[in-house]
This record gives sequence, C-alpha cells and structure tokens, in this order.
Amino acid sequence: MTTLSAIKRYMEVHPRTTLQNLVVALDTTPDAARSMLDILRAKNRVRLVPGSCASSCKPASGGCNCSSELVQGEVYEWAPAPPE
Repeated sequence: MTTLSAIKRYMEVHPRTTLQNLVVALDTTPDAARSMLDILRAKNRVRLVPGSCASSCKPASGGCNCSSELVQGEVYEWAPAPPE
C-alpha cells in the first residue's frame, strides 16, 4: 500500500518524476499513486507539470515540440514546504 510518506520520501530525492517512475519505485498502481498525488496537490506540496517533454527534447516557447512518442506521461514536481 502506498502512503503519503512514501511518496514524500521518493519525491524529496527525485523532485521531478513521472507517474510511471513513481509506480515502479513504490510498487503500486497508477490509480493508487494518483490518489496520493491528488492529496499532496491539494496541500500544494506537489504540482502536475502539463505537457512535459522527455529530457532529449528541447521545449519550444510555450510548450513542447516533441513528437508524441517523446512526450512523457504525467510529470509531477515536488514543492517543498515554504519556510515559516
């Protein structure tokens, strides 16, 4: 079972990751990981990166100019808690 703590620990080490990488690393399903990520998004700890390109692709202004096979699936970024 995936926990918020497990996702937090993974994303602190890998601050930008795909849903698929998270699923493999935590041995979970996409739906379970997405549910936990949704909770973290609501707390502003994680953000979904729209239209992310693969690392071999150079983004065009305003978006990705990659062919569809180079565009990654859902990409998430860790947002550390703001200092108090």
